[in-house]
Amino acid sequence: MQFEYNDFNGAEDVFGDGVQSEAWDGIASMLGGMPVFLQPSDQRGKIGEPIFDPKASNEYLTREATRLEWHKVPVPAPLVMFGKDWDAGKGSILAEWQFSNYPFLWNNVIRSEAIFKSETRLPGLAPIEALIVVTKSGLFPASNSTLYFEQACAQVAAVVQYETFAIPIRVVGLSIDRQATAVDVTWTTYAGRTSRTVASADNKRFRVLWGTRPSQYGVRVARFLDLN
Repeated sequence: MQFEYNDFNGAEDVFGDGVQSEAWDGIASMLGGMPVFLQPSDQRGKIGEPIFDPKASNEYLTREATRLEWHKVPVPAPLVMFGKDWDAGKGSILAEWQFSNYPFLWNNVIRSEAIFKSETRLPGLAPIEALIVVTKSGLFPASNSTLYFEQACAQVAAVVQYETFAIPIRVVGLSIDRQATAVDVTWTTYAGRTSRTVASADNKRFRVLWGTRPSQYGVRVARFLDLN
């Protein structure tokens, strides 16, 4: 998997050297080794079409982050209305794999900002210095209303100019080579529409067809055709 990122509120300085740089290097290595996960869509009008697979992507990131000694971090009791945990934390960094509906981006930012501003100590972590949000590029076809990288960057950029948030944020977008004509994929099917039980997982090669018109944020959306 390829990836790109944008920094906000001085995140480039946080990740520039020292322990935080090493933490980011681990995340970057993990992302670089990540397969492209696709699944068949179950949405009306798109039945069976290849779309980004958030469940397999999330499972991979959590497993590999644990191997690198990142761990899930519980949300303190006063903030449980914002969820039960962060997907990963290490040292002074929190991380979220954000592949769900786009409003949840702000759920993650708000609770992280509260911890950052209050200097609340989270279990096993130093005082928080930054948040990493990993999402997918808009080049991937996906379920309706799910967050993508270009959208996340536009939203965060629009808000931080008003100094609404202070926490340094690195927004990461998973992508593929934009010149690719074919790509190797892990193709996963599930036992049911909302099930996380894997029915099958196969390594396949897909042809990539690029849209001619860019999306709202200037990204050409890819179509994936099974070559097997």
